[in-house]
Amino acid sequence: MKKRILSLILLGSMLLCSMFLVARPASSTSLSPSEALMGAGALWAANGGTKVAYVDFYDNVIANPNMTVNPVWLPQKNEVISVLESEGFSVDTFASIPDNLTLYNLVYLEAYWALTPADEPTISNYVFNGGGVYIWAGAICYLAYYSTNMNTGQDLSTVEPWFGASSYVNTGGTSYAAVANPLGTSLNLGEPIFACSGYSEAGVTGMSADSQVVALWGDGNTFAFTHEYGQGRVYYQANQGEQTPPTQQPPSSNEALSLTLLGGFDYGATEQANVKVFAELRDAVTMEPISGANVTIQVYDPNDTLWVSANMPEAINGTGIYEWDSPDTVANLNLQPGVYLAQVTAFIGISSAFEITAFHIDPTPTSTGTTTPASPAGTTKASSSSGIMTLAFILAMIVALVIGGILIAQTLIRKDLKKPKEPST
Repeated sequence: MKKRILSLILLGSMLLCSMFLVARPASSTSLSPSEALMGAGALWAANGGTKVAYVDFYDNVIANPNMTVNPVWLPQKNEVISVLESEGFSVDTFASIPDNLTLYNLVYLEAYWALTPADEPTISNYVFNGGGVYIWAGAICYLAYYSTNMNTGQDLSTVEPWFGASSYVNTGGTSYAAVANPLGTSLNLGEPIFACSGYSEAGVTGMSADSQVVALWGDGNTFAFTHEYGQGRVYYQANQGEQTPPTQQPPSSNEALSLTLLGGFDYGATEQANVKVFAELRDAVTMEPISGANVTIQVYDPNDTLWVSANMPEAINGTGIYEWDSPDTVANLNLQPGVYLAQVTAFIGISSAFEITAFHIDPTPTSTGTTTPASPAGTTKASSSSGIMTLAFILAMIVALVIGGILIAQTLIRKDLKKPKEPST
């Protein structure tokens, strides 16, 4: 009798466990690596809370009839909700930042145009007072710069104290786990997380000392990181989903871009000229010029510090030639002598190209062969009359030699004419 009762109890327990396993949400093991990391990042930022306010692209654009809906945004919205719900969150979606963030443990910021610099104090105060924020891709740029399109500034120094990074970059290729088991996932150190065929993906660099990088792009830019500010937490991830590079280029001619950098890349420290970089963008198959691309430049000074981050507009419509000028002349900018690295990225649709070049700021030479630093902006240097006199002296010597040669030739000719001729045989 006792054995029968124990058997029934054991059978009942097994049935209950089976029902629980069937009814529970999908395990994170069924997610792609980037989705698993996304879920773990959301859990970390929420710090034990379960309510999420998701400001998504799809709802934001639907609420603005003048905007065009990208067909990927609804599937992306559904993907994010599915991952968050599988981690035990309840999710409310919004077209813009909700009025009362304190009702939520985590705010997921995805929709670029739902964000403006006017919202930045609201978000930073929310984090400081204990809230969690998940920032997707380039959304952070729109809290630092006002923009209604895909072009915006990339210097994040104004939001770095609470965000945890000082610069946005376009990057791509493959991202990898930078630590073993990041945020409690089963990902191994160096395991691929997300891959793409171009270099128009999001990334950040200039990490704060207390930021913890959990995933990197292959070029060393940050794919995902955590940062604590006040009593709250911030998690950043560049993308999610299961995306891998195509095994071959699609047949469309614009899928492969040819990017060539042009320009004069040597400047004197006191030169009254702007630094110029030209980028020629063509179809790699047909070599036809490509207009309407998004071309950006980032310039790093000799100390490897980001000096300029800007867009390169097309110089003449239809030529595929894009141009960047420095904000002022080399002399007025008082640029530090040395080598400056210029990184240019061009992308149109899903196609992209990436090139690097360098230009030099040379110190001002002196008459003794030594060098002197550039004059500060607004000051003047001594006259270069010595250089002018040297040039005039050289020219005078050349003229004198030419005239002397002519006179000598004439004298020899006269002597030859006066010399008696030999009798002919």
